[in-house]
Amino acid sequence: MPLSQVSSGGEPVLRQEIADSWRRSRLFGVTPHLDTSAISVVDVDARSRLMSAARPVLDQLTGHLGGTRFCVLLADRDCRLVYRWFGDHHIRRQIEDVGAFQGSGFGEGTVGTNALGTPYESGRAVRIHGDEHYAEALKRFSCYGHPIRHPLTGRVEGVLDISGVSSDGNPLFGPLVSRAVQDIEQLIVEGARASERRLFLAFQEATRHRSVPVAVLGGDVVFANKICTDQLSPADPAILRMLLPQLPERGEFRTVIDVGEGVTVSVTAERVPGAPSGAVFHVARTERDTRTGGGTGRKDEPWRSAVITGEPGSGRSSRARASAGAGEVVVLDAASALRADAPQWAGEFARLVERAGTTVVLDDLHCFPPQLLTTVANALDHGVSARMVITTCPADQASAEVTAVVARCEQTVSLKPLRERLDELPALAATMLDVEQPGRRPRFTGAALAALRAHPWPGNLHELRAVLRDVARLPCTGVIDLKHLPPGYRSSGRTRRLGSRDLAERNAIVQALRSHGGNKLRAARALGVSRTTLYRRMRTLEVTEDCPDM
Repeated sequence: MPLSQVSSGGEPVLRQEIADSWRRSRLFGVTPHLDTSAISVVDVDARSRLMSAARPVLDQLTGHLGGTRFCVLLADRDCRLVYRWFGDHHIRRQIEDVGAFQGSGFGEGTVGTNALGTPYESGRAVRIHGDEHYAEALKRFSCYGHPIRHPLTGRVEGVLDISGVSSDGNPLFGPLVSRAVQDIEQLIVEGARASERRLFLAFQEATRHRSVPVAVLGGDVVFANKICTDQLSPADPAILRMLLPQLPERGEFRTVIDVGEGVTVSVTAERVPGAPSGAVFHVARTERDTRTGGGTGRKDEPWRSAVITGEPGSGRSSRARASAGAGEVVVLDAASALRADAPQWAGEFARLVERAGTTVVLDDLHCFPPQLLTTVANALDHGVSARMVITTCPADQASAEVTAVVARCEQTVSLKPLRERLDELPALAATMLDVEQPGRRPRFTGAALAALRAHPWPGNLHELRAVLRDVARLPCTGVIDLKHLPPGYRSSGRTRRLGSRDLAERNAIVQALRSHGGNKLRAARALGVSRTTLYRRMRTLEVTEDCPDM
């Protein structure tokens, strides 16, 4: 038995690879007495490239194991089970007792040391016997897991595992699983060659005659010339992967992406015939003027007063400070206005707005007392020497008194909620992570970006910042994958594949249900549809009663 030594304190002495895994499990917050019945289960693609390549090998492998008390498990690149085979009903019952169902996540961050998650994290084959498992519920098993890598890209495509009860552990499983993995990897290459050849030819054709920013994406393949990666900086070509579900089968697709630091990228994309999920992207970078933040006024004209509207957390306060420009900035927020003596506040406000070169920011005007709203309106009517920037709620939620003040401002900027700015997500996330851990600059995988994109973000930027603060605490490397996101933000595979229109509709439904406490009749009325239509769209878009977005 591998645990043949015991330390002076009575603790088992673990092999180095197992000790490293236990340390990662603790850092992920996994406890030895975890409740495996709480393991999340999501939809998985049973017709993926991995399954297509693995199917004949698995049929042969399980043929050798027929009548034994072992099982064969296959996890995908998200470390979720996509295939299960059992030699008899006893091992099936024991495996399902620990939550191992189709679509279950078995990463180390979920269940600790195990023969799916540990090979995935370490990138090499691992044997785990009995007490070497971190979670008590898994100590009854003896397992051998081996990562499956794409031979061309080197990326882990999945993990193959043979497991049995600990008393039945067999050292011959190592060579058996290793051989099966080699066969699967060879079939992955053979199946991908034709598609990847088409992608490469499309890239050659797009860049043949002139140096233009071009990227070609399909599966794990990314071809991008240097001028393209320069155009997308500080983002990553993986940002384009989010657009793939939106592309039509025929014809061009055009959009504009905000990649941060005052840069937008215009994208024109078209699918590559004969290459599933493959497309050619032409990009063009545009620097934009962010000094005023945009608005209804003409940006070449000087302005003395501006109002910035938006939902809570949409960035109203940050935009107000950014639009102030050089000079002194004084912020008068709603909290101070509610606490202050009204005449005293009005006198201080009057002194401030007469100071030339000063910008006075009135934050959350919709929460100000009515008498102070009158003071602000009068100041705008008579003209002031300082610049004034007001932040407030969306126009359709504002009171008549607030609307009257807003109408007096020269410029209006309406900030969209985050759910309507999903193309900006990668840039926003990168900026926020840089604040949490300066200089780290991690890269999001396509799956992680798609999951963030699928969330309705009722808390807007505040909510996104809280999520990324959690991510920044995890012991992940330079890559942030789906497993690094909080559980409630890992959408199902079906949801991640929704296009922009369906995703916007799903978010609107979730938002309406949330606003009306789950009452479907009132939510349907707010959306302007019948209750029958709402139920039908909920089923189609996978909005469930226990949806984590609710």
